[in-house]
Amino acid sequence: MTRYLNVFFLVVMIAAAALVYDRKYDAEATAQTVADLREKIDGEKNAIQDLRAEWSVLTQPARLQSVIERYPDQFKLGPTNPNQISRVRDLPARPVDLTPYTDIPALGGVADGGTTAIR
Repeated sequence: MTRYLNVFFLVVMIAAAALVYDRKYDAEATAQTVADLREKIDGEKNAIQDLRAEWSVLTQPARLQSVIERYPDQFKLGPTNPNQISRVRDLPARPVDLTPYTDIPALGGVADGGTTAIR
């Protein structure tokens, strides 16, 4: 009886060791994946920082002024005419869109052919 019990515990111990080895291997693979993703994220952050720096250099007013003066035929810019500037009250009103309300039957929508009256 003890011989079978010893063999059983030996098999359980070998299975547990194999399971621990498998879990360790999976954990190392996951840790490597996380490290790779963090490295990619850091690379993207650096690229974004470089692009922001380049954008700030490209949009400096002095640089833009020199480019406009160097290539006047390309930009065809001139002084601003006071008639080009308008006030908010001169703008037309935004049109009202009633299409979201056409599906409500009580408002005479398309669900009942528009025959239901508002109560």
